Amino acid sequence: EIIQYFTMLNLGFILQLLLCIGAAVYFQFKENEILGRNDIKIITHSDVVEHHLKKYKHLIGDDFDGYRNHIYRVMTYSMHFLHNNETYMDVIGSALVFHDIGLWTDKTLAYLVPSARLANDAGKTYSTEELTLQENIIVNHHKIWPFKGENGAVVEAVRKADWIDATNGMLNKGMPWKHIQTVKDAIPAAGFYNTLAEIGPRYHGNNFKKIFSEIITIYRW
Repeated sequence: EIIQYFTMLNLGFILQLLLCIGAAVYFQFKENEILGRNDIKIITHSDVVEHHLKKYKHLIGDDFDGYRNHIYRVMTYSMHFLHNNETYMDVIGSALVFHDIGLWTDKTLAYLVPSARLANDAGKTYSTEELTLQENIIVNHHKIWPFKGENGAVVEAVRKADWIDATNGMLNKGMPWKHIQTVKDAIPAAGFYNTLAEIGPRYHGNNFKKIFSEIITIYRW
């Protein structure tokens, strides 16, 4: 009877766990009906993005076009999540320029801290609120669960947008699939996903322990 009791407890726990996993997966792929009511506005130019990004072209090298297009795809998704409210659009643009920049400036997969530092140094004209938002976007763009904090809606928009593009649209975070395809057609990958796949071995060869120890630092719960 004791064994049967604990067996039932274990089965109950497993069922609850499976339900939680199922719910989490469902909400990762479920389309947000409101986001599908309007066409998505493709963004392929931002003065802020171009101003900051050109300074790093020599460091980014052959990865430049891919990273630039990644920035604009994420910006496009972000603004659609925000229903094209442009209040913080410039801050989003600057944050996106710097969000992965440490990959090239510091040649590290643990790039959040150097990326945030460079963004802060470049944001001399920003208010304290804008600097905080910029940093929160950068350090939380690989966060697993939703961000709760100041200007949370903006940070969340960019976080979800980056997850969409970093997974090449395999996760949609509520974004309608038709919009994802529209963005991918309008702003090509230009080698970005090849860069993601090979930049670890580029820096560390076959030292997978080193690669893992660095890349794990960019994820937050």
